[in-house]
Amino acid sequence: MADEALGFGKATFASAFASLRPVIAAEWSEVDEEALAATDGDLDRVVALIAERTARTKALIRRQLEELYRVATEPVPAAHGSTRGRGRSNRTAERGADRAGDAAAPPGVDQLLAELERRTAQIMRELRGGFFDNTRDRVRDNIFFSLIVAIGFGFIVGVLFTGSSRGK
Repeated sequence: MADEALGFGKATFASAFASLRPVIAAEWSEVDEEALAATDGDLDRVVALIAERTARTKALIRRQLEELYRVATEPVPAAHGSTRGRGRSNRTAERGADRAGDAAAPPGVDQLLAELERRTAQIMRELRGGFFDNTRDRVRDNIFFSLIVAIGFGFIVGVLFTGSSRGK
């Protein structure tokens, strides 16, 4: 009964069993779909079935099932209060919606990938804008120093590619 108070128990598992079944089958490949369907969404029977087919304890399986339930049912959190990504397109969200029926990837993976893509795009914009502009200005301000550095770099690259076979 303590599990029911925390939001995960027999009743909540039974109500979400239809959506969890493909995720469970993907997580434990030793469990076949027919045997899983025969449990009728009973939490104790599902735990016993997985424990029987795998070398895991029932407590560990129950914790993993609870984690799968949370991943499958939790809403996507907001993007850390950032206002930078509000104007971008929902291309990755649409891609995630197209793959919603895919049993191999839990729903949290698509949101994580979308967040990583957004962050990477922001970092690249900052690098392109700030770094290259600053570099271009510094090269123009110090043209002779830049020329000497470029010649030195070319010399070093040439020595590395020709190696020590030059004198033989």
